[in-house]
Amino acid sequence: MLKKFATYYKKHWKLFLIDIISAFIMSGLNLVFPVVIRKLIDNYFPNKNIQMILKMSLLMLVLYILRLIFQYIVHYWGHVVGIRMETDMREELFSHLQKLSFKFYDNNKVGYLMSRIVNDLNNISELAHHGPEDLFISTVVLLGSFIILLKMNWKMALLTFAILPVMIFFTIKLGQKMYNSFKDIREKVAEVNSLIEDSLSGIRVVKSFTNEELENQKFNHGNHRYRKSREYAMKTMALFYSECIFILI
Repeated sequence: MLKKFATYYKKHWKLFLIDIISAFIMSGLNLVFPVVIRKLIDNYFPNKNIQMILKMSLLMLVLYILRLIFQYIVHYWGHVVGIRMETDMREELFSHLQKLSFKFYDNNKVGYLMSRIVNDLNNISELAHHGPEDLFISTVVLLGSFIILLKMNWKMALLTFAILPVMIFFTIKLGQKMYNSFKDIREKVAEVNSLIEDSLSGIRVVKSFTNEELENQKFNHGNHRYRKSREYAMKTMALFYSECIFILI
């Protein structure tokens, strides 16, 4: 599946490369700011070296402007890559659906398939953009921070990064719960879309037999299942971030 997913990057590899390079530079700049501020506080402010303070301030301003430029590239063109990949996937999926048998459509509701084509592919496009980019940025920041801290005080660096295995353990453990929760949300959304499609496409029949109340009950049942699924997902996400912050503290 990952191999198939990776093939969608080929068509947009130039934009993807620009996005990754920009993300790398932006991550590097994020590491430079604390070093510059440390020099200002430890060396130049106590000695009242106005000339160096102005130079370092000007340097930080330039670096900040550069970071804004690269951040724009990452947020805009990175999302463009994801959107274009999503478009390619949707075209391929729609073409595939047209080739399927009548039996397939007898066993699958149109509203459910619409949710897969629209909502699920939108989530996949976010993964296509944020997945490699966030992984790359996190790796650069972690390694860069570790190297900088080692140069400052290797004992404190080792002590600080000793918490990483614990964070990785809880991330994997709670991440699986979050995955299951949000997977359930997508399924419930598909059910709601399916109920809407069935009810509204057959509205003439519903009105003819005065079944509005029954349709309302069916929809409300599916709607409340979707609400409960989202509430549980938000609870899982809150636990995830709370435990991560607790570990860091």
